[in-house]
Amino acid sequence: MAKKSELVKDLNAGQQLLRVDDLSQVSGVKSLSETFRRLYYRLYSNSAASRAERLFENLAIILLLKFCVDKSGDRRTLSLFLNGESSAGKLLQTLLATYLPKCSHTPLAFSLPDKSIREAMLELAHVDLALAPAHVLGEAFQALIGPRLRGDKGQFFTPRSLVRAMVRILSPKSSESVLDPACGTGGFLGEAHIYQSEALTNGDKLTGRLVGIEKDSDLARLSTALLQIGTGGRSELFNANSLSWEDGLEAGLPADELFDVILTNPPFGSRIPIEDKALLKRYDLAHGWTQTGESQWTMSAAVRAAQDPQVLFIELCVKRLKPGGRMGIVLPEGVFGNRQEGYVWAWLRQQGRITALLDCPRTTFQPSTDTKTNVLFFEKAEQPMNGERHKEEKVWVAAALRCGHDRRGRTSRPDGTAYEDDFERLAKSFPQNGSRNGSWKKVELSKPFYVVPRYYLRDTEFSGAEMEIIGKAECLSIGDMIDRGILNVRKGHEVGSHAYGSGDIPFVRTSDVNNFEISTDPTNAISEEFYEEYRTQQNLRPGDVLMVVDGRYRIGATAILTENNYRCVVQSHFRILSITNRAALDPYELLFALNLSSARLRIRDLVFVQSTLGTLGARLLELQVPVLHGKGPWTERVTRFAEILKGRDSLLAEIRRMSGPEVEL
Repeated sequence: MAKKSELVKDLNAGQQLLRVDDLSQVSGVKSLSETFRRLYYRLYSNSAASRAERLFENLAIILLLKFCVDKSGDRRTLSLFLNGESSAGKLLQTLLATYLPKCSHTPLAFSLPDKSIREAMLELAHVDLALAPAHVLGEAFQALIGPRLRGDKGQFFTPRSLVRAMVRILSPKSSESVLDPACGTGGFLGEAHIYQSEALTNGDKLTGRLVGIEKDSDLARLSTALLQIGTGGRSELFNANSLSWEDGLEAGLPADELFDVILTNPPFGSRIPIEDKALLKRYDLAHGWTQTGESQWTMSAAVRAAQDPQVLFIELCVKRLKPGGRMGIVLPEGVFGNRQEGYVWAWLRQQGRITALLDCPRTTFQPSTDTKTNVLFFEKAEQPMNGERHKEEKVWVAAALRCGHDRRGRTSRPDGTAYEDDFERLAKSFPQNGSRNGSWKKVELSKPFYVVPRYYLRDTEFSGAEMEIIGKAECLSIGDMIDRGILNVRKGHEVGSHAYGSGDIPFVRTSDVNNFEISTDPTNAISEEFYEEYRTQQNLRPGDVLMVVDGRYRIGATAILTENNYRCVVQSHFRILSITNRAALDPYELLFALNLSSARLRIRDLVFVQSTLGTLGARLLELQVPVLHGKGPWTERVTRFAEILKGRDSLLAEIRRMSGPEVEL
């Protein structure tokens, strides 16, 4: 870094500052992300701040100060501070009052010494933040924040591609007000500002308010600074608990203010329940509900002892919407696929209509959390509706399979190519005019409390290669096969960890299934006594097919039992599929059909995820597969498939006999 006196001299001489969006084109100037990262580590190494949130808050306020300096063009005032003739706090408050008056009432203050602030400002000397496109600044800062802020309060920051897609789908007009009641670092409001700005035509002006509410004081100060920069001072942020009307009033937000558009990703999780009785009693969805019909629920006067925050945020957002207002909210998939939460959807249908459902990849919020999420789009009615009307309405649904990064958050593969991202494509193809376009499909939500989007996208056709194999084979569901007496399905069992290692009979777990066979772990083997306890109930036989139906990633994996390995006990996460009429179907024919690409896709669409654990449940009976029995274009392929598996099983059995018994090391 150049000496301070040299930089001050340059600044006083009116040195030309570089635009942020030109940085990547200028030789010798590092990217904005690298500049932020360098600043972060400088602050980390030279301060007593113990929390990442506090460091980010200081960094954000430093950026806000630099933004005001650049906006004012007052190099002299800055040079006074750099020369030690003024304090950072005094400079900040003076500039905020003049150039960002909406921010001047917010208690923004540095917890770092002036020396650290001076060094940071010098580091930013060649960057003009007043000319920075909001998305460039936001992406650079988010890239730094993402891996370092914990989600211990249920806060997981929404990837920008999903934020951008949700904003585009709701399409807020320049005159419409936008609220995010759990705004975190302000991503939704920043993106809404960009969208509204880019859509301006014929001299229109941005007249709609951008309002954020954030409960966490550290994040509130951080997002205040970021949003003031990203929206040019247009946004307003309140440090309050959104769920509490009193909190909002005390922070200056009127309790009766309604908004045209709400975009949010609220904190979620059963580990952070809301237990405040005074608060809970104000929410319908915090009361007890009783199901009185297939799609009808009745609210009781009794208030729950606790409620998950995401459920209360659904009601909060609807109540904050104007009649005709639109909402886009990220929610854990458990809300969409848990029948016990059916009252949430019954209540929603009384308030308006579900307009669209977007299925998000499981990797969307990884590596921060493995929680599976989806997005609900909703429009509030002019007046309360009859909840039964959902039977007459259809909803747009789509599924994003890729989100632009892998489970570790990496956006590029080892070869340098970028991971695909479906959110932008789905946003562009959203049918604003009411007609089908791209990957969106209009469906009837036939099961009112099964609203997982991909459940209604089960129209995956067989590929051309599969059709050459399948021909005109009949397709039956697992339920149909049971009804026709072809198949029997039963559950596995849990023996308990106390039984592990008590003998040499395999206890088969989901991790033991690989390449259509079971590879047993002797450390989980059980004794003859435990085996006899479950043998009759499981009634395993050669030719039984095991399918994983519960877990994290293995659902749909299959294996076949043979004469050499059927003497075992199977974990409860499996379903045991037994062919009861081999004149109608052979086990290897079933195993082959279950592993067609189209069948695996259908299995994926039938899996509902509760938090991080997925389950097929009774939906397994809805799985349709071709019956590849007897002569047909599939015969040669299926026969060869069976020969390979049988041959491998025979060879493995011979190897085990040659190697002798397992020896514990």
